[in-house]
Amino acid sequence: MTAFVFLLAGLAVAAQEVTLTVDAPESAAAGERFRIIYTVNSTDGQFTPPKFDPSFSVQGPQQSTSRNVQWINGDVKTISSTTLIYYVVAGTPGTYTIPAAQFETKKVTVSSQEKQIVITAGASSQASASQQQGQGQVRASGDAPSAGTDVSMKIILGDREVYAGEPVTGTLKLYTRINLSGIQELKFPDFKGFLKEDIETPPLRSLENEVIDGVQYGTGVIQRFVLYPQVSGDLRIEPAEMTVLVQERTGAKDPFFDDPFFDSFFSSVSTVPRKVTTQPLTIRVKPLPEPRPADFHGAVGSFTIESSISGTDARLNDAVTMTVTLKGTGNLSLAGEPVISFPQGIEKYDPKVTVKSTGTASGSKVFEYLLIPRNTGTFEIPPVSYSVFDPGQQKYVTLRAEGFTINVTGTPGEDQGAAPAYTPGEDVKYLGQDIRFIRNGNVRLSKISAPLVSGLYYWLWFALALFVAAMVLLLRREQIRRNADIAGLRNRKAAKNARSRLAKANDLLKSGKKEAVNTEVARALWGYLGDKLRIPQSEITRDKCYSALRDRKTEEEIITELDRVLTATEYSQYAPVSEGESPDALCRRAATLIGKLDGVLD
Repeated sequence: MTAFVFLLAGLAVAAQEVTLTVDAPESAAAGERFRIIYTVNSTDGQFTPPKFDPSFSVQGPQQSTSRNVQWINGDVKTISSTTLIYYVVAGTPGTYTIPAAQFETKKVTVSSQEKQIVITAGASSQASASQQQGQGQVRASGDAPSAGTDVSMKIILGDREVYAGEPVTGTLKLYTRINLSGIQELKFPDFKGFLKEDIETPPLRSLENEVIDGVQYGTGVIQRFVLYPQVSGDLRIEPAEMTVLVQERTGAKDPFFDDPFFDSFFSSVSTVPRKVTTQPLTIRVKPLPEPRPADFHGAVGSFTIESSISGTDARLNDAVTMTVTLKGTGNLSLAGEPVISFPQGIEKYDPKVTVKSTGTASGSKVFEYLLIPRNTGTFEIPPVSYSVFDPGQQKYVTLRAEGFTINVTGTPGEDQGAAPAYTPGEDVKYLGQDIRFIRNGNVRLSKISAPLVSGLYYWLWFALALFVAAMVLLLRREQIRRNADIAGLRNRKAAKNARSRLAKANDLLKSGKKEAVNTEVARALWGYLGDKLRIPQSEITRDKCYSALRDRKTEEEIITELDRVLTATEYSQYAPVSEGESPDALCRRAATLIGKLDGVLD
């Protein structure tokens, strides 16, 4: 019965009618790149391209195949297709005919239709842009993968020419035309000349379908961030690197029985790591114009400023809060504190600074000043002057916020007997400093029989107190020294922190959050290795850890187990729960491994 079903499958494939279609635009501009797409509903045959006009610049073909087997009520249907894409640039205007292409199988040869295309005169700028796209450069939109690649990655920048300090939004995006099972590691460049601030980005768990230049891709955002250029000039962004896990179909073919259906049916899927990198980018950073205003404190962007106060009537020594808020889009985190000349008689504390961001370079920065009036009277807080550089207007803009008048009432000295009293135009003077008698009348004085210092117990207690004080000072100095050694402190607490994370992973497991368990186990291992081996988290890699462990005479069996557990945690974060190792078993393996490493690294 099984052989009969397979025979029907072979007959279904053989009975499929082979067709070859072509898709090309009716017109294009000279120097503009366009695509010619051939599609054939078969994967077993030989394609013969047409003879393109000699004046055409042709790249390709970019070839892809797909095969789908359907079982419906015992009937087998196989749908196969092959797509070939040519990228063409015509430099001379005119009318051209694209001849027919051919596709030849063992039993039949089919041809496509001829296509006629009109090439019109185009601007030189269009030709230049097309040439840049042909060389793999980023288009004006910055959102296109490299032609001819099945998996690639790009850094998409919001702008490529900015002023120093002006924020630049960036997006690291993945494009793929093949199946991926996960991501192993991601390494960003050092962004020399920039300050980088990450934007909270949801973890990439699934890809979205996008059609770019007629080609379907699975795309996903890996990380969003903001760059703040600190120096002027042409700043180069080096490539970012990432290792992806590619699913490849494998399986041996029988040379005497080569059939597409059986090849797909009996083949298996393996996971192969592949490294992908971005293209290097250059940002032109223009210096801020000179001279700079005296009240410019580094803010670059489009901002507004406002001020408020908790109250204009206050009692002596009662706190008053004044708030200055800077709002807009720009380098809020780098904007400095405004300079405010508060009047004498009002005590000012350093402001509390709060940055409220919407996830990009937009938001607000709030300065809260705590003011305590120490004298009575009327005090004038001048308006706030704050200059910013607006890249849109390409000039400095002075912002102003409202000033305030504070009326302070009360009686000096009613709360603090020795509080200074201040009157405008007079020197500061103190009240309540008169001589006061402690006691009046006759006083009887008597002589103590023996002074305390003459007793032996006094000196014994004195020596004991001196010894205890010396011991406390020595212990305190040792504690300060040990706490100053941050790396040593992290080394001593590494095992405790790791077990705390594993305990958290077990709590997540009990609450049913199995997806988060693997992440917590990975954090426990990487944090333990970084603290014990004294490797910064920004520089830690597997190779560095293994090399440091071998330098400390660690057994290869322990290193091999560490590599397996790390691989299991990384695979489990991106694979379905049913495919990876169970989170419970992974927690137990990690706890055992940390115990073995603790015995070696202590």
